[in-house]
Amino acid sequence: MKKINFLLLLTIITSSLVRSQEDANLILSYPEESEISFYEYPKNTFAKAIYKKKENVTNEYPEQLLESILSATDQEWVNYNTLGGAEKASEKKQSHFDKVKSMNKDKNYFELIHKLKLNIGGVPTVIIKFFTHFEDTEVLSGAAVMQLNDGRWQKTSHPSLSTLSIIVMRMKTEVIKGIVLQNSDVPNIIAISNRVSNDGILDLLLLEKEFASWYSPEVDDTKITMYKDPKTW
Repeated sequence: MKKINFLLLLTIITSSLVRSQEDANLILSYPEESEISFYEYPKNTFAKAIYKKKENVTNEYPEQLLESILSATDQEWVNYNTLGGAEKASEKKQSHFDKVKSMNKDKNYFELIHKLKLNIGGVPTVIIKFFTHFEDTEVLSGAAVMQLNDGRWQKTSHPSLSTLSIIVMRMKTEVIKGIVLQNSDVPNIIAISNRVSNDGILDLLLLEKEFASWYSPEVDDTKITMYKDPKTW
């Protein structure tokens, strides 16, 4: 666990089944100090559509929420998985639910890569990087933001979390791990870690500025090659 200082900024990106919503019950727009933890999933860690009905789901942990998202076979279930319920949930067509019911669960799943856990306004928050594996479509990268609400995890998004979500999704695991845990002995990772820290404390605003420097005022191919996961968009 490392302490971070940050000023929250911008909107979440997710892929296909994990879609963004406009609002969430987040406390925003001021600097706060929090603890941040990093976890790298073992190779071949998957979230699959293992549930047959909503009543079997409790969403006690973020990974179960991803399984619940993949398993949802009606709009009520989608609402259950979403912070803010029906008012904030994306509305799915019946054709989507029919496909979920008939799909091969072992050929349509999320491959989990790594996650960040922190508090935002006192609310436990997790961002998970994953790859989607769906039949007849290319593998895509994504990031899902989840918050703990009344004892269960729900997916959410907010403009303040966009840049951080993209960073979690695009960065190589070894790079973001070295930045958060400050335990890398790789010179390039030590260098970026120093650039985004103040007195040894990770500053997410500096991290966002560092990420922006890869692309503006011009594309920095050297940094992108060193730090960006080539499998992400």
